[in-house]
Amino acid sequence: MSPRKSLIAVIIVVLAVTIAAMTVPRQAEAASLKNRLASARKALRQSTKRLKAAEAALAAAVVLAGPAVTEPAPGDPSAISTSSDVSAPSATPTPMAVSSTAATPVTPSVEEFKKRVAKARRAVRACKKRVRRLARQYRFQRKMAAWERRGDWMPIIKVAAAKYGVKADGMYRMMMRESGGRRFAGSGSPYKGLFQYWTGTWSASWNPYRRDSIYDGSSQIFATAYAISRGMGPQMWTTTFASQY
Repeated sequence: MSPRKSLIAVIIVVLAVTIAAMTVPRQAEAASLKNRLASARKALRQSTKRLKAAEAALAAAVVLAGPAVTEPAPGDPSAISTSSDVSAPSATPTPMAVSSTAATPVTPSVEEFKKRVAKARRAVRACKKRVRRLARQYRFQRKMAAWERRGDWMPIIKVAAAKYGVKADGMYRMMMRESGGRRFAGSGSPYKGLFQYWTGTWSASWNPYRRDSIYDGSSQIFATAYAISRGMGPQMWTTTFASQY
């Protein structure tokens, strides 16, 4: 093979490796973001189904309780006949009549019907509360996803800083000094992402977000806020923490 062809082959291999290195982190970041949205959407859908089932149970309980709760109207012949039947002396029941009566299911009392309705209403209220909470979470996840797609990191930093009680402005300055706000910074080196985590540090047990991609921008932000809140800032960012945070 001529030297020229060898050089072309080497260039092609280098380009292929570079493209692969850029594609893998993007796919990993997108998968992590997609999983969070899918989980929020699934939880909201399941809770909505439970709410519909609870509302159906309440409607059924109200329908069943209706006849038991309703009082007979004054002058109703059926009410009079029922009253006379109750006051009339009854004959001695035969064994067959006794067994037939025992086999007849006991009709729940008015109080039992009321308890069923109250329980069904409590279930509906609880389901509605859960649906509202999950809907808020889903909207929040969609908003986070939009910020991350645009690379709008400051709103996410503010959320993470509020969660862990650290300074958002200081975190933003650290990020800009470390990576310039580029989530895939350092893809060809051991230090990667917005806050330039070493791969071993990112996957260590201290990090509650280690299962996410190291290129996941929001996960790096939340992990950094967590680390700073635990007093790990000076040892993990030896220069930028002291000068920027």
